[in-house]
Amino acid sequence: MLTHFILLPGLYFVFSDVDRLRMHSEPAVAVLTVQQGGRNLVSLPDIEFRLGISTHCADAGRPESLSITIADTQKTLRSEELQAASTIDVAIAVPASQIAPLALPGFCIDPASEGESVSITAILAAQASLRCSRADSQSIVFAAEPLDIRVDCIRADVTSAGPVTD
Repeated sequence: MLTHFILLPGLYFVFSDVDRLRMHSEPAVAVLTVQQGGRNLVSLPDIEFRLGISTHCADAGRPESLSITIADTQKTLRSEELQAASTIDVAIAVPASQIAPLALPGFCIDPASEGESVSITAILAAQASLRCSRADSQSIVFAAEPLDIRVDCIRADVTSAGPVTD
C-alpha cells in the first residue's frame, strides 16, 4: 500500500493510498461589445469553462462515474469515458441565463479603450464528485474549484475578428 507524507508547518500527516479528485481551470473569456453609457450591470454571454480533472481510485478501485456541476449545468462521465486516462479535460458551456449580471460601472462604455479588459476571480465554482468501486465497496470523493473569467470589451465592428488577446 502506497503511503504519502505531507509536511505542513509544525504538523506531519501520514495518508495511506486514498481516493483523490483534483480540478484545475484557466480563466474563461467572455467577450462584450461596447455598450451605451448609463449601465452599471453587465450581462455576460454564454461562457465555456475548460477543466483539467485528475482522478484516482485507491486499493485497485475503478472509477464508476464523475459528475461535474457549474451553476445549474451538469455533466456526467461514465466508467467507459474514465478508464482511458487518470487525467481528463472537460469543457462545460454555462448559459448566460445561469450567470448573474456583474456590477462593472463604466466598463465597456462608448467610447471604450481599445482592448479594455477586466479579470474577475471566483465568479462561479465547479463542484465534482468521483464514485469509485471495489469488489466489496464503493466510495465517493468530492472537490470544488473556483472559476475565474476575463471579460474583454471589443467594438461591434471587430466581433468577427475574435476576442482581444493580451
